[in-house]
Amino acid sequence: MDLARRATADPLLRLLAHGFATTYRRPPGAVWRAPYAFRLAASAVEPGTPLTAATPRTDWVAAANWYVAAAVSPRADGLLRCGSLNHPAESAELPLTGPAARAPGWAARPYAVLRALAAAGFGRGGADLHVNATLPDAVGLPVAEPLECAVALALADAHVARGARPLSRAQLAELLGAAVPGDHGLRRAVLFGRTGQLLAADGSARRPLRSPDGGPAPCLLLLTARTATGGGTEDPGAAAVATGLATAIREALRAGARSACWPGTRPGRSVLLLMPPDRRAAVRTAVIGAFRRCDLPVPRLLRIAVTAAARRED
Repeated sequence: MDLARRATADPLLRLLAHGFATTYRRPPGAVWRAPYAFRLAASAVEPGTPLTAATPRTDWVAAANWYVAAAVSPRADGLLRCGSLNHPAESAELPLTGPAARAPGWAARPYAVLRALAAAGFGRGGADLHVNATLPDAVGLPVAEPLECAVALALADAHVARGARPLSRAQLAELLGAAVPGDHGLRRAVLFGRTGQLLAADGSARRPLRSPDGGPAPCLLLLTARTATGGGTEDPGAAAVATGLATAIREALRAGARSACWPGTRPGRSVLLLMPPDRRAAVRTAVIGAFRRCDLPVPRLLRIAVTAAARRED
C-alpha cells in the first residue's frame, strides 16, 4: 500500500509521501528516515574519569529521536528533480553527471552528495526526490549530515529495485567522507547508531548512556535560546543571548544537571544538558527562570532520546 494512504504510518511520513505523489504524479519507490545526530563531549559523559587505553579520546556521538526523511523514485535520464516540504517554492531540476547546475540553498549539500554517488556508479540514472526535516534550523541540531544520509540511502535503494548494485552503509560513509565536507562522527551516528548507545566519534568504541553512580540512565534536554530578530552573529542581541545561555547553564548545573555541551562541533544558541531523570523538572524550572531574569524569551526545551540509525520505511 502507498505510504501516503497507510493509516498506521507516521503522519509526517504520510505527508511526505503525499507531497511526493502530488508533485511527481507517482508514489515514491523508497522512503527513508535518518535521525538527527549530536555530539557529547567525553568530559560531559564521564566527568572526572581519567582516560585509559580503552577510553576514546574523541567526543561521543549518538542518534536522536527526531528525524529527516527522503522519498525517491528512480529515473533513467540522469536528472535529479528535487523538492522540499520545508521550502515549497524552491524546487529544481539538476543534472547528476556532466557540469553541475546551481542548486537551491537547501539542496546544495544533497546535490553534491548525489553527484558524488553518481560519479562512483550509484544512482547515475537520476531520481525524483522530496525531503522533509521535522525540526526547524533554529533548534540547533545539525541537519546536513542526516539529510545527506537519508537522500543517499533512498536514492541507492530506489535504484536497487531496477537491478543496480547495492550500496552498503560502510561504502556510503567512505564515499561521503571522501567527497563532501562534513562531520564524519555525526554521519557515523546517523548510519550506525543504536538505541541507548553512544558511539565514539572516530568509530572506535560504543558504550551505553548510563549514570556514573549506577542510578537510572540520565536524560537529555536540548536548550535553545530564542531571539526576537533571529539574526546571526551581527544580531544586536547576540551578547544578551550568550549571557542568558551562560546564566541558564550555571543555574541548570546548580539544579542537578550533570553536564552541558554543544550538540555540534561549534558553539551556537543550543546546549545539551545531561541530568538524572528526577532532576529534569528542576532543571527546566531553573533554565526558564534564568532566561526571564535576563529579560529574554523563554527558551525551547526539547527532550532528546538516543535512538537507532537510519532506516527504510516500508
